[in-house]
Amino acid sequence: MNKYLLMSMIWGTAIFAQAAEDIHAGHGHAAEAEKGAPKAKPAVEILTAEGGPVERLVTFPAEIRLNRDRTAAVSPRYAGIIRSTQVNPGDTVKKGDVLATMENHVTLASYDLIAPLSGTVIAKNKSAGESAAEDAVLFEIADLSSVWVDISIFPQYGNAVRTGQRVELIAPDGDSVETVIQYISPLISPETRTLQARCLVSHPDFKPGAFVSTRIAVESVQAVVRVEKEALQTLNGRAMLFIQDAHGLEPRDVETGLKGAQFVEIKAGLQPGEKYVGYGSFDLKANSITSGLDAHAGHGH
Repeated sequence: MNKYLLMSMIWGTAIFAQAAEDIHAGHGHAAEAEKGAPKAKPAVEILTAEGGPVERLVTFPAEIRLNRDRTAAVSPRYAGIIRSTQVNPGDTVKKGDVLATMENHVTLASYDLIAPLSGTVIAKNKSAGESAAEDAVLFEIADLSSVWVDISIFPQYGNAVRTGQRVELIAPDGDSVETVIQYISPLISPETRTLQARCLVSHPDFKPGAFVSTRIAVESVQAVVRVEKEALQTLNGRAMLFIQDAHGLEPRDVETGLKGAQFVEIKAGLQPGEKYVGYGSFDLKANSITSGLDAHAGHGH
Protein backbone atom coordinates (compact mmCIF):
# COMPACT_ATOMS: atom_id res chain seq x y z
CA MET A 1 0.00 0.00 0.00
CA ASN A 2 1.24 3.50 -0.82
CA LYS A 3 2.73 4.85 2.40
CA TYR A 4 1.07 8.19 2.11
CA LEU A 5 -2.33 6.70 1.31
CA LEU A 6 -1.94 4.83 4.58
CA MET A 7 -1.38 8.15 6.30
CA SER A 8 -4.44 9.58 4.52
CA MET A 9 -6.49 6.67 5.81
CA ILE A 10 -5.26 7.30 9.34
CA TRP A 11 -6.16 10.95 9.11
CA GLY A 12 -9.45 10.16 7.40
CA THR A 13 -10.35 7.92 10.31
CA ALA A 14 -9.55 10.75 12.71
CA ILE A 15 -11.73 13.16 10.72
CA PHE A 16 -14.67 10.78 10.62
CA ALA A 17 -14.23 10.08 14.33
CA GLN A 18 -14.34 13.81 15.01
CA ALA A 19 -17.45 14.18 12.86
CA ALA A 20 -19.12 11.31 14.70
CA GLU A 21 -18.24 12.94 17.99
CA ASP A 22 -19.79 16.24 16.80
CA ILE A 23 -23.00 14.43 15.79
CA HIS A 24 -23.12 12.61 19.14
CA ALA A 25 -22.60 15.92 20.94
CA GLY A 26 -25.47 17.44 18.97
CA HIS A 27 -27.88 14.67 20.05
CA GLY A 28 -26.75 13.83 23.57
CA HIS A 29 -25.66 17.22 24.81
CA ALA A 30 -28.32 19.59 23.50
CA ALA A 31 -28.43 21.40 26.81
CA GLU A 32 -24.72 22.25 26.51
CA ALA A 33 -25.22 23.49 22.94
CA GLU A 34 -28.02 25.72 24.09
CA LYS A 35 -25.65 27.18 26.66
CA GLY A 36 -23.30 28.14 23.85
CA ALA A 37 -20.67 25.42 24.39
CA PRO A 38 -17.94 25.89 21.72
CA LYS A 39 -18.00 23.38 18.88
CA ALA A 40 -14.79 21.41 18.33
CA LYS A 41 -12.87 22.46 15.22
CA PRO A 42 -12.49 19.70 12.61
CA ALA A 43 -9.08 18.03 12.19
CA VAL A 44 -8.66 19.57 8.75
CA GLU A 45 -10.48 22.18 6.69
CA ILE A 46 -11.00 21.47 2.99
CA LEU A 47 -11.05 24.54 0.75
CA THR A 48 -11.54 25.10 -2.98
CA ALA A 49 -8.75 26.71 -4.99
CA GLU A 50 -9.79 29.88 -6.77
CA GLY A 51 -8.36 33.10 -8.12
CA GLY A 52 -8.29 36.54 -6.57
CA PRO A 53 -6.03 39.41 -5.51
CA VAL A 54 -2.85 38.83 -3.53
CA GLU A 55 -1.21 41.82 -1.85
CA ARG A 56 2.11 42.19 -0.07
CA LEU A 57 1.52 44.66 2.72
CA VAL A 58 4.19 46.72 4.47
CA THR A 59 3.65 48.57 7.74
CA PHE A 60 4.78 52.20 7.94
CA PRO A 61 4.76 54.61 10.92
CA ALA A 62 2.54 57.68 10.77
CA GLU A 63 1.52 60.69 12.85
CA ILE A 64 -1.89 62.33 13.10
CA ARG A 65 -1.71 66.08 12.49
CA LEU A 66 -4.13 68.97 12.30
CA ASN A 67 -5.79 69.45 8.95
CA ARG A 68 -4.15 72.78 8.14
CA ASP A 69 -6.68 73.40 5.40
CA ARG A 70 -9.28 73.58 8.17
CA THR A 71 -7.24 75.49 10.78
CA ALA A 72 -7.14 79.27 11.36
CA ALA A 73 -4.89 81.61 13.34
CA VAL A 74 -6.78 84.70 14.52
CA SER A 75 -4.91 88.01 14.86
CA PRO A 76 -6.19 91.55 15.58
CA ARG A 77 -6.86 93.86 12.67
CA TYR A 78 -5.15 96.71 14.56
CA ALA A 79 -2.70 96.78 17.45
CA GLY A 80 -4.47 97.41 20.72
CA ILE A 81 -5.68 96.26 24.13
CA ILE A 82 -7.76 93.14 24.68
CA ARG A 83 -10.82 94.35 26.59
CA SER A 84 -12.58 90.99 26.96
CA THR A 85 -12.47 87.40 25.71
CA GLN A 86 -15.50 85.20 25.16
CA VAL A 87 -13.90 81.76 24.56
CA ASN A 88 -11.35 79.39 26.06
CA PRO A 89 -9.38 76.39 24.72
CA GLY A 90 -11.69 73.46 24.15
CA ASP A 91 -14.72 75.61 23.37
CA THR A 92 -16.66 74.93 20.18
CA VAL A 93 -17.39 77.96 18.04
CA LYS A 94 -19.26 78.69 14.85
CA LYS A 95 -18.09 80.85 11.99
CA GLY A 96 -18.93 84.48 12.88
CA ASP A 97 -18.90 84.02 16.67
CA VAL A 98 -17.18 86.75 18.72
CA LEU A 99 -13.91 85.55 20.22
CA ALA A 100 -12.74 88.78 21.89
CA THR A 101 -13.23 92.55 21.97
CA MET A 102 -10.26 94.78 21.17
CA GLU A 103 -9.57 98.51 21.61
CA ASN A 104 -7.55 100.20 18.88
CA HIS A 105 -4.36 101.83 20.27
CA VAL A 106 -4.69 104.83 17.96
CA THR A 107 -8.40 105.57 17.68
CA LEU A 108 -9.49 103.95 20.96
CA ALA A 109 -12.42 102.48 19.02
CA SER A 110 -13.59 98.98 19.96
CA TYR A 111 -14.00 96.14 17.51
CA ASP A 112 -14.66 92.38 17.73
CA LEU A 113 -12.46 89.48 16.70
CA ILE A 114 -14.63 87.04 14.74
CA ALA A 115 -14.19 83.27 14.25
CA PRO A 116 -13.31 82.75 10.57
CA LEU A 117 -14.51 79.12 10.60
CA SER A 118 -16.46 76.68 12.73
CA GLY A 119 -14.42 74.38 14.94
CA THR A 120 -12.71 74.02 18.31
CA VAL A 121 -10.53 76.61 20.03
CA ILE A 122 -7.18 74.84 20.40
CA ALA A 123 -5.09 77.81 21.61
CA LYS A 124 -5.65 81.10 23.43
CA ASN A 125 -2.41 83.08 23.73
CA LYS A 126 -3.47 86.28 25.53
CA SER A 127 -6.03 87.37 28.11
CA ALA A 128 -8.09 90.50 28.81
CA GLY A 129 -5.98 93.55 29.64
CA GLU A 130 -2.96 92.50 27.58
CA SER A 131 -1.63 94.36 24.55
CA ALA A 132 -1.47 92.68 21.16
CA ALA A 133 0.34 93.68 17.98
CA GLU A 134 -1.22 93.21 14.57
CA ASP A 135 0.83 90.09 13.88
CA ALA A 136 0.09 88.45 17.25
CA VAL A 137 -1.84 85.18 17.07
CA LEU A 138 -4.48 85.47 19.79
CA PHE A 139 -6.49 82.31 19.02
CA GLU A 140 -6.18 79.14 16.96
CA ILE A 141 -9.28 77.35 15.76
CA ALA A 142 -9.34 73.92 14.15
CA ASP A 143 -12.08 71.90 12.52
CA LEU A 144 -11.29 68.51 14.06
CA SER A 145 -13.86 66.61 12.00
CA SER A 146 -10.98 65.61 9.72
CA VAL A 147 -7.23 65.24 10.27
CA TRP A 148 -4.11 64.70 8.23
CA VAL A 149 -2.17 61.45 8.53
CA ASP A 150 1.48 61.94 7.62
CA ILE A 151 3.06 58.60 6.73
CA SER A 152 6.81 57.99 6.70
CA ILE A 153 7.56 55.94 3.57
CA PHE A 154 10.89 54.10 3.55
CA PRO A 155 12.85 55.15 0.44
CA GLN A 156 13.04 51.63 -1.03
CA TYR A 157 9.25 51.68 -1.39
CA GLY A 158 9.08 55.13 -2.95
CA ASN A 159 8.20 53.76 -6.39
CA ALA A 160 5.59 51.36 -4.99
CA VAL A 161 3.45 53.99 -3.25
CA ARG A 162 1.29 56.37 -5.27
CA THR A 163 -1.49 58.90 -4.84
CA GLY A 164 -4.96 57.37 -4.80
CA GLN A 165 -3.63 54.16 -3.26
CA ARG A 166 -5.64 52.51 -0.50
CA VAL A 167 -4.23 52.72 3.04
CA GLU A 168 -5.32 50.99 6.23
CA LEU A 169 -4.75 53.02 9.40
CA ILE A 170 -4.45 51.19 12.73
CA ALA A 171 -4.91 53.12 15.98
CA PRO A 172 -3.02 52.10 19.17
CA ASP A 173 -6.22 50.48 20.51
CA GLY A 174 -6.47 48.32 17.39
CA ASP A 175 -9.29 50.26 15.75
CA SER A 176 -8.75 50.69 12.01
CA VAL A 177 -10.08 52.71 9.11
CA GLU A 178 -9.34 52.84 5.39
CA THR A 179 -8.54 55.91 3.32
CA VAL A 180 -6.41 56.83 0.29
CA ILE A 181 -3.13 58.67 -0.23
CA GLN A 182 -3.70 62.25 -1.39
CA TYR A 183 -0.15 63.59 -1.55
CA ILE A 184 3.42 62.30 -1.69
CA SER A 185 6.34 64.64 -1.09
CA PRO A 186 8.96 64.67 -3.87
CA LEU A 187 11.70 65.19 -1.26
CA ILE A 188 13.29 62.90 1.31
CA SER A 189 13.22 64.34 4.82
CA PRO A 190 16.77 65.11 6.04
CA GLU A 191 15.67 64.31 9.60
CA THR A 192 13.93 60.96 9.08
CA ARG A 193 15.39 59.96 5.69
CA THR A 194 11.88 59.00 4.56
CA LEU A 195 9.33 60.25 2.04
CA GLN A 196 6.17 61.77 3.43
CA ALA A 197 2.81 60.61 2.16
CA ARG A 198 -0.37 62.26 3.39
CA CYS A 199 -3.97 61.14 3.59
CA LEU A 200 -7.14 62.61 5.07
CA VAL A 201 -9.34 60.77 7.55
CA SER A 202 -12.51 61.55 9.48
CA HIS A 203 -12.65 59.38 12.59
CA PRO A 204 -13.04 60.34 16.28
CA ASP A 205 -10.35 57.87 17.43
CA PHE A 206 -7.64 59.54 15.36
CA LYS A 207 -6.56 62.66 17.24
CA PRO A 208 -3.77 65.12 16.35
CA GLY A 209 -0.46 64.26 17.99
CA ALA A 210 -1.09 60.50 18.11
CA PHE A 211 1.15 57.96 16.38
CA VAL A 212 -0.48 55.19 14.38
CA SER A 213 0.52 52.36 12.07
CA THR A 214 -0.40 52.13 8.42
CA ARG A 215 -0.53 49.17 6.07
CA ILE A 216 0.03 49.73 2.35
CA ALA A 217 0.16 47.19 -0.47
CA VAL A 218 3.56 47.67 -2.09
CA GLU A 219 3.00 44.82 -4.56
CA SER A 220 -0.14 43.11 -5.82
CA VAL A 221 -1.26 40.60 -8.44
CA GLN A 222 -4.57 39.20 -9.66
CA ALA A 223 -3.75 35.53 -9.14
CA VAL A 224 -5.31 32.83 -11.30
CA VAL A 225 -5.00 30.56 -8.25
CA ARG A 226 -4.44 31.59 -4.67
CA VAL A 227 -4.57 29.62 -1.42
CA GLU A 228 -4.83 30.47 2.25
CA LYS A 229 -1.37 31.18 3.65
CA GLU A 230 -1.71 28.64 6.47
CA ALA A 231 -2.31 25.89 3.87
CA LEU A 232 1.18 26.22 2.41
CA GLN A 233 3.91 24.10 3.99
CA THR A 234 7.63 23.66 3.29
CA LEU A 235 9.31 20.27 3.31
CA ASN A 236 12.89 19.59 2.23
CA GLY A 237 13.05 23.14 0.92
CA ARG A 238 10.01 22.71 -1.36
CA ALA A 239 6.63 24.40 -1.09
CA MET A 240 3.76 21.93 -0.90
CA LEU A 241 0.05 21.61 -0.28
CA PHE A 242 -2.14 18.71 0.80
CA ILE A 243 -4.65 18.02 -1.96
CA GLN A 244 -7.91 16.11 -1.62
CA ASP A 245 -8.47 13.79 -4.57
CA ALA A 246 -10.04 10.41 -5.27
CA HIS A 247 -7.26 8.71 -3.29
CA GLY A 248 -7.68 10.81 -0.14
CA LEU A 249 -5.32 13.53 1.03
CA GLU A 250 -2.20 13.70 -1.06
CA PRO A 251 0.85 15.99 -0.81
CA ARG A 252 1.80 17.95 -3.90
CA ASP A 253 4.67 20.28 -4.70
CA VAL A 254 3.61 23.70 -5.94
CA GLU A 255 5.29 26.78 -7.35
CA THR A 256 4.47 29.92 -5.43
CA GLY A 257 4.37 33.53 -6.54
CA LEU A 258 3.54 36.58 -4.48
CA LYS A 259 2.97 35.96 -0.78
CA GLY A 260 0.53 38.21 1.06
CA ALA A 261 -0.67 38.49 4.63
CA GLN A 262 -3.61 36.12 4.00
CA PHE A 263 -3.15 34.54 0.57
CA VAL A 264 -0.32 33.07 -1.51
CA GLU A 265 -0.28 33.02 -5.31
CA ILE A 266 0.15 29.54 -6.81
CA LYS A 267 1.79 29.66 -10.26
CA ALA A 268 1.94 25.92 -10.90
CA GLY A 269 0.83 22.67 -9.29
CA LEU A 270 -2.79 23.55 -8.51
CA GLN A 271 -5.77 24.29 -10.73
CA PRO A 272 -8.88 26.36 -9.94
CA GLY A 273 -11.59 24.15 -8.48
CA GLU A 274 -9.24 21.60 -6.89
CA LYS A 275 -9.66 20.88 -3.19
CA TYR A 276 -6.85 21.54 -0.72
CA VAL A 277 -6.31 21.48 3.04
CA GLY A 278 -6.33 24.88 4.74
CA TYR A 279 -6.45 24.59 8.51
CA GLY A 280 -4.72 21.39 9.64
CA SER A 281 -2.05 21.22 6.95
CA PHE A 282 0.74 21.80 9.47
CA ASP A 283 -0.49 18.90 11.62
CA LEU A 284 -0.65 16.71 8.52
CA LYS A 285 2.97 17.48 7.73
CA ALA A 286 4.05 16.96 11.34
CA ASN A 287 2.23 13.63 11.48
CA SER A 288 3.91 12.44 8.30
CA ILE A 289 7.35 13.32 9.71
CA THR A 290 6.88 11.83 13.18
CA SER A 291 5.29 8.65 11.80
CA GLY A 292 8.26 8.09 9.52
CA LEU A 293 6.19 8.20 6.35
CA ASP A 294 7.36 9.89 3.15
CA ALA A 295 5.33 13.11 2.86
CA HIS A 296 6.09 13.16 -0.84
CA ALA A 297 5.05 9.56 -1.47
CA GLY A 298 2.06 10.78 -3.42
CA HIS A 299 4.05 13.29 -5.44
CA GLY A 300 3.40 13.01 -9.14
CA HIS A 301 0.00 11.29 -8.90
